[in-house]
Amino acid sequence: MQYQIITEQSQLDQYLELISKKPILAIDTEFMRRRTLYPEIALIQVFDGEHLALIDPCCELDLSQFWQLMTEQSILKVFHSPSEDVEVCIKHGQCVPSPMFDTQFALSLLGEPNCVGFASMVEKLLSLEIDKSESRTNWLQRPLTPKQLEYAAGDVFYLMPCFELIYQQILARDLLDVVLGESELLVCKRAYQTPDQILYQDIKNAWQLAPSELAILRELAMWRREKARTKNLALGFILKEHTMFEIAKRNPQSLTQLRNVPDIEAMEVNKSGKEIIACVSRGLAVPAADYPEKIKRLIDFPQYKRFAKLIKHKLAKVADSSNIPLDVIASKKQINQFLSWHWKLSEADKQTALMPDLMTGWRKQILGDCLADWDK
Repeated sequence: MQYQIITEQSQLDQYLELISKKPILAIDTEFMRRRTLYPEIALIQVFDGEHLALIDPCCELDLSQFWQLMTEQSILKVFHSPSEDVEVCIKHGQCVPSPMFDTQFALSLLGEPNCVGFASMVEKLLSLEIDKSESRTNWLQRPLTPKQLEYAAGDVFYLMPCFELIYQQILARDLLDVVLGESELLVCKRAYQTPDQILYQDIKNAWQLAPSELAILRELAMWRREKARTKNLALGFILKEHTMFEIAKRNPQSLTQLRNVPDIEAMEVNKSGKEIIACVSRGLAVPAADYPEKIKRLIDFPQYKRFAKLIKHKLAKVADSSNIPLDVIASKKQINQFLSWHWKLSEADKQTALMPDLMTGWRKQILGDCLADWDK
C-alpha cells in the first residue's frame, strides 16, 4: 500500500489537480473529540483508486480547494458511516460532501445488519482482517507513527474496493437514489440546530418537571449550549444533564443552595455558579402564562401502542413490495419521531422543527400515501 503524506501547499495543489477529474473518491477523516464540542480535525485521507494521500491539516495548508472539491457534483464521495466526517466538513470547511455514498447504509439496504463496522465490512467483502488497534489513538500528536499512518491509509485503500462491490449490487437493485438520498438526509440532520427555546425538551427526564421548573430548565439549556460554543467544550463539561434537572427542580437562589444540589461538582459551582444562579433567576421571573407546557411522553398518549403497531404494519407491506428491509425504512425511533411530530408539536413548532424522516426524501417517495390515513 503506497501513499503520499501531504504537508506542503505545493504538494496539496498538485494532488488536487491530479484527482479533480476523477469520478469517485474514497474519503475518511481522523479527528479528536475528547472534551470539545466540535471535532478537532487531524488528518484527511483521500484515494482515487490509484493515488492515495494523507493530508495533514495541522500544517499551514490552505484547504479551500479541497473543500470545494467536496461539493463538486461530478465526483461521488465515498465514506463509511460518514456522520462525524460530515460534521468535520461543516465545521472546518463550511461545506457538506455531495453527492455522497455511505457504504455502511448501502450494506443495510442489501440485507446486512445495521451499522456494520469498517473492519467487518472488509473481512466480509475482501476476506481480509485489518488491524483496528489505532482507532482510539491520539491523532493530533506529531509526528504520527508509521503504524498510525498505515492505519489511516488503510481506511480508504480498502474502502474503494468494498465500495465497488457494493455499488454493483446497489445498481442491480436500482437503489442508488436511495443511498444518495439517505446521505442528503444525514447532512440535513447534522446541519440542523435545535432552536434555543426548545432545547430543554431533549434533557433526560424533563417530562417529570412542572411547567414552572421547565422555565428554569429552558434557561439552563440555552445558557449551556451558548457557553459550550464559546468555550468549544462538550455540553457535559459545562453542566451535566442530571445536574440541570436537579437545579430546575430545586431552584437554588444562592451559591450556598447551589452547592447543596445533589451530585453537583464544586468545580462547576466555582466556574459557573453565578451564571447558573442567573439562569434560575430568569426562569423564576417568567410569568405563569409563559411557562412551557408540561412535556408529554408518547407512552402517555392512550393510542400510542395501537398507532405505532398500525404504522409498522403499513410499513412492512411497503418493505415487502420495495425489497427494502423494514428496519431500514423505519426504526422504532423514526416511527416515534413521526408520531411526536403529529401529536406533540404545535403548528408554530413545526415551522422550525426537523421534518420526520418518514415525511421526507426517498422514504416519502416509496411510502406514497401509505401513512395518509395513519390517524383514522
